Amino acid sequence: MKKLITLAVIALAMLAAGQSLAAIGWAGNVWPNAGSLQVPTGPFSVYVQVWKGGVTDAAGQGADISVQMDVTNNLGGTYSTTLSFLGDVGANDEYTAQVPQSMLAGASTVTCDFTALDLTDGSSFTAINDQAGHADPLTYNVTNVLPNNVDVTFKVCMSGEPTSGAPCVIGSAAQIGSWGTGVNMTQVSGDLYNVTVTFPAGSNPAFEYKYKKDGCNSWEGVGNRSVLLPTDGTTAVTLGTDSWNNLPLGCGIGQLLDSAKTVCFQVCVDAVGTTGGVCLIGNAPQLSAWGAGVPMTAIGAGLYQACIVFPAGMPIPQNLEYKFKKDDCATWESVGNRTFTVDNAAAAETNLTSNWDNGPGTCLVVPAESETWGGLKSMFR
Repeated sequence: MKKLITLAVIALAMLAAGQSLAAIGWAGNVWPNAGSLQVPTGPFSVYVQVWKGGVTDAAGQGADISVQMDVTNNLGGTYSTTLSFLGDVGANDEYTAQVPQSMLAGASTVTCDFTALDLTDGSSFTAINDQAGHADPLTYNVTNVLPNNVDVTFKVCMSGEPTSGAPCVIGSAAQIGSWGTGVNMTQVSGDLYNVTVTFPAGSNPAFEYKYKKDGCNSWEGVGNRSVLLPTDGTTAVTLGTDSWNNLPLGCGIGQLLDSAKTVCFQVCVDAVGTTGGVCLIGNAPQLSAWGAGVPMTAIGAGLYQACIVFPAGMPIPQNLEYKFKKDDCATWESVGNRTFTVDNAAAAETNLTSNWDNGPGTCLVVPAESETWGGLKSMFR
C-alpha cells in the first residue's frame, strides 16, 4: 500500500509538471500580414504556425493541438472555423483555413482572431503575431479587383552579380508562381533582363515579388518588393528597374562614380593583441563580400591598415558594411557592422580609423606634418 501511495504522489507531481510543460510554447507567423489587400471575388487562405516542445518537433501533426479562427467584417458578419493541419515548418506545425468569400463581398475590412488550443490540458495560446509582428486580431483590407488585363513588365539588372543562368521573377501572385515556380526572364543586354507578365481582369492588384538567379535556383537575400497595380483601366505597367539584392544599379541606368575614391581602413588592436594577421571584411566585393577577408598591413605598433580603391565608373552609391577579424583572420569583432558610403560626395581619399570592438586603444597617430596622402602611400605600400 505504501508503494501505491508513493506512486500516486509521483503521478500527481508528474501531472502538475506536465500541465505546465504541456502548454503550447508559441504560435504565430500568420500569413498574410495584417493590412494586406484581399479581393472579394473568392476566399483567401490564412496560415498559422504552432510550436510545442516534444510534440511539433517530430514529423507529422503534433497530437492534441487545435487552432481556431474567428472572423468578423465591418458589416457585422461573423464566421468561425477550425484550421486544418498543412505540414511541418522546421519544428513548427503549420495550419491553414480560408476566409470565405461571403465575409468579403461588400465589406471593406475583415478581421481574424486566432487561438491555439492544447487539448491535453485545455490551455490556450492567444498572443499570435503575423510575420510582420502585428498582434492579432489581424485586420485585412478588401480592395477592388483589376477591371481589365494589365501587362506588367519586370526588369532586373544583375549589377555584375555572377549567374549561371537567366534570372526569374517570383512572387505572391499566381501569375508569377505563388512563391513556387518563377517566370524566366530574357536577357536584354549585358546584365539587364526583363519579362512581361499579364495579370488578368479580376486579379488582386496587390502583390509582392523578388528574383532568383542561376536558372531560377538561387534566391535574393533582400525583402519582398511590393506592387499595387492601378484599377482605373490602365492596361500596361512597366516597373522601375530593380537591382539584384538592391546592389547599386548598373547596366548604364544608375549613377556612376565620377572619379576613383580611395578608402583606407585602419584598426588598432594594441589593447587586445593578436596571434596573427588582421583582416578587413565586408559586404562589397572589394571587401571580399563577407568571404575570406582582405589582409591588412601593420603600419605601427598594433595598428593595421588596408587601402581599397573604388574605381571611376562603378555604380553608386556603394553602402559599405564592414568590420575586422584578428588572430590570422579567425576571430571576429563582436560589435555591429561599421558603415561608410562611397559616392560622388565622398572625398578622393578617406581614412577610417577604429579601435577593435570600439574599445580602448593607444595606437600612435601619424604626425600632422606626415599626413599627406602621398607620404602615407609611399610609407605603407
